[in-house]
Amino acid sequence: MQSERIELDDWQDSFEIIKEVAEQFEEKAQITGKDALRFSLLAEESIRLVSSIMTEKDPIEIWFEGNRRIAHICLRTETYIDENKREEFLSISSDGKNGADRTFIDDVKEFIFRPKKPRWTLAEYEAELMRKRAEDKYAEAAWENLERSVLANLADDIAVGIKNDNLLIIVTKDFSNSLKTVGSTRPLGLSSQIFVSSDEEELKKAYNKVDKCVAELGLKNKDSLRVKLLLEETIGMFEGMTNVFSALLWVEKYKGQCAIKLVGNAKIDADAKLDLLSVATSGSNQLANGVMGKIKDIIETGVLNYEAVMKLQQQYNGTPVNYGGLGVYSDVGLATNPAAFSGMMWSMEDYRASLEQGKDDNDGMMAAWDELEKSIVASIADDVLVGVNKNKVQLTMIYKMKEE
Repeated sequence: MQSERIELDDWQDSFEIIKEVAEQFEEKAQITGKDALRFSLLAEESIRLVSSIMTEKDPIEIWFEGNRRIAHICLRTETYIDENKREEFLSISSDGKNGADRTFIDDVKEFIFRPKKPRWTLAEYEAELMRKRAEDKYAEAAWENLERSVLANLADDIAVGIKNDNLLIIVTKDFSNSLKTVGSTRPLGLSSQIFVSSDEEELKKAYNKVDKCVAELGLKNKDSLRVKLLLEETIGMFEGMTNVFSALLWVEKYKGQCAIKLVGNAKIDADAKLDLLSVATSGSNQLANGVMGKIKDIIETGVLNYEAVMKLQQQYNGTPVNYGGLGVYSDVGLATNPAAFSGMMWSMEDYRASLEQGKDDNDGMMAAWDELEKSIVASIADDVLVGVNKNKVQLTMIYKMKEE
């Protein structure tokens, strides 16, 4: 579902116009209650971000896409960054010397004015800040600015892409029930990070850091053990991957919940993976046994393309089950739009709900359901959310604590 596209030329009137179109979109998409308030606030904050960067003469187009489950605020503009403007900006925000005066928006603007790569995402920015903050006082200040930012707190991701003088920003809000807390507040506690890759030696080091990470959160006995198991299962997913993969893994503690988070990059050997897919789409893929095996397959395949994930199947007693398509919930319209950079998303709970609905009439789904019920991850985690966009991967496991 897509709203009308708004051309903004008067900043004074823009917020009222955006509010009106946002409310129309929310009504059609059936986004209600607190979700609607958060989405409208996100739209306003997104415009403030763009208006702080652009001049009044720069044409800005804004529109909304998505559905009740996941929605996007899309902004496109064309601006010319001359050397005077670039130097003026970089003089106050290039190297952290004015760190105490910087804001989260300053860091986003620095990327726009001096991009080191064609694309910036909130998830990668958060992961990088976490890595630096222990040893860099300016990174600590940046982290505090991030925690104060309304935009960063409410958005599940912000993607910024630049090509020549064209700027595209997509702010994403995921309305999954499992993200109600994680997606709207900052964590009460954070573990240190674990570096994970498909290298055997690095995997050994990762396993050795699990106990330390869990201890840092001060969880009680059973919760501590379960979070440890989820971390170990996540690390184990990297064993035998068909690609070069690197990621940062950590745990966030909220009131009554923990979120195991992973942000990474994958360099897929497309030929090797397509060979596997040729087997998977025939319904005889035995390499994806178990829930984590399926998540690994979805990650590897999602890096290639969205359509391939939808074809992922596995046979159970001769009956194929489409484990990729059953759990995918992203907005297909935006996910397949080459001008955007939204990828595919998969939810274990959506997969579970689909199996539960179809298992009584389908022997294959019944076998897949039994497999899910026996899974360590599925029995502990309340949801597992996987997001893949080109070579970028995000994974979030939600665990509701039992002893707090």
